[in-house]
Amino acid sequence: MKKNLLLLALATAFLLQLNVLIRSNIEQSSTAEVPPLSTSADDERIDGATFYTNDEIIAEPIDEKPEEDSNAFTFLSNPSAEYYSLNSDYVGWIEMAGTVIDYPVVRGQDNDFYLEHDFYKEEHILGAIFMDYRNVGMGLDDHSILYGHHTNTGLMFADLEKFLSEEFTAPNSTIEFQDPYSKRTYEIFSVHVSPADSGYIRTSFEGDDLATYYEELKAASSFPIESEFKPDQKLLTLISCNYTVDDGRIYVHAYEVTE
Repeated sequence: MKKNLLLLALATAFLLQLNVLIRSNIEQSSTAEVPPLSTSADDERIDGATFYTNDEIIAEPIDEKPEEDSNAFTFLSNPSAEYYSLNSDYVGWIEMAGTVIDYPVVRGQDNDFYLEHDFYKEEHILGAIFMDYRNVGMGLDDHSILYGHHTNTGLMFADLEKFLSEEFTAPNSTIEFQDPYSKRTYEIFSVHVSPADSGYIRTSFEGDDLATYYEELKAASSFPIESEFKPDQKLLTLISCNYTVDDGRIYVHAYEVTE
């Protein structure tokens, strides 16, 4: 009798574990739930789950010759207002050439919520691309930090692994980030895999600390990347998991070169 009960318990535990594994594989093989980008600059409007492109700011059309007797002012609408209507945590959109990284970016009240919730704040194993909760956004931070999951299917921030190759990084070293007010361009200057370390996610600096920090990050790179940092430039770091070292992370560091 005891033997039968033991076998029954083992069989039940095995079935539960198998169910979790199957669910995880199915969810990771699904498409990441992110709003699609609209490709029209003039005719299309955002609906409940559609985003504008990052290429330009689209505004409501304005008559070239307003009526002379009209005292009304005409304002340009900010398309990000539509993004906020979908998720008030929206802070921008990131795109990286040569990768599938083309996602909206959000910021929560901590660095935990969006690990298991998508852009729509619904539970999802892929989570979302999110900014460090200590950042302000809108280009005001000396160092902006973005996180995303590594996935077996290549979604989210899995393609950061490509930048461990010097041959890939050289022609694909630009990161585009469209915040609610402007499009910012960053140039990669350091890529490395290291254990999780708070030293790589500093957000506040004084005096010449930022320039010194840049030199530290550059020295940590797995291979040399030619770069020229100026004191008034800002930094951007992308982070995802990497399993080649214990509690490992891949870090991609870049500095702003917006003209």
